Amino acid sequence: MESKKAPDLSTSGERLEIQVYKQLLDKIRFGEYALGERLPSEADLCEEYGVSRPIIRASLSKLRDSGLIVSRQGAGSFVNSGVVTDRAGFSPLNSITDIAAYFRFRQIIEAKTVEFAAMNAGSDGAARLLAIVDEMEAALGRGEDAVAFDIKFHTTIADLSGNRFLAETVAMLHPHWVFVGNFLKSLGVTGERTGNRMVSEHMNIANAIAAGDPAAARKAMLSHIDGSEKRVFKGA
Repeated sequence: MESKKAPDLSTSGERLEIQVYKQLLDKIRFGEYALGERLPSEADLCEEYGVSRPIIRASLSKLRDSGLIVSRQGAGSFVNSGVVTDRAGFSPLNSITDIAAYFRFRQIIEAKTVEFAAMNAGSDGAARLLAIVDEMEAALGRGEDAVAFDIKFHTTIADLSGNRFLAETVAMLHPHWVFVGNFLKSLGVTGERTGNRMVSEHMNIANAIAAGDPAAARKAMLSHIDGSEKRVFKGA
């Protein structure tokens, strides 16, 4: 059997562990390592990349800290597929195709949810959403993670829809939301421009709800989810 040629890591000025981390990240991102799949052993990764074990361990540690892989004692490292804490919830993500389907599902569910919210929220509900956007903007300005505020924003819209089944469905997406948020953060595209774009998208949704305009709210929500998907798959 022909042995794999080690990737050339000598052309970048970045530290070796960062280079290996990025290559492993791309393999997860593009499905070469499926969600839930066991990664090669440390020894095999050392041979594949032509680096020492401490380099591999540092790269894996960065993936683990980002929530993209989990380690199981005696079994190795596995690509994280999300954690379901409620047996009534959705099953874990199993592939990159699943992540794309997750965005399609959100488009279907949240397009209708935000329409109801625009009809039912009133000034008090709209004020709640605008306050969350302000919290999100402040967190991003401090260089902090805004995933929690993103989830809070969308679950609040679901609550404002007045339909408990829509609210419960959106709530069941929570573990997948966290996983995809960590995935996006690990791609390194959550800088100032991306943060400003995310805040703007959320503000458009909140303003449409404040105006009581279901059609505009639906359009803004679909645009936001499409933008989120592009940031995951294209780094846009």
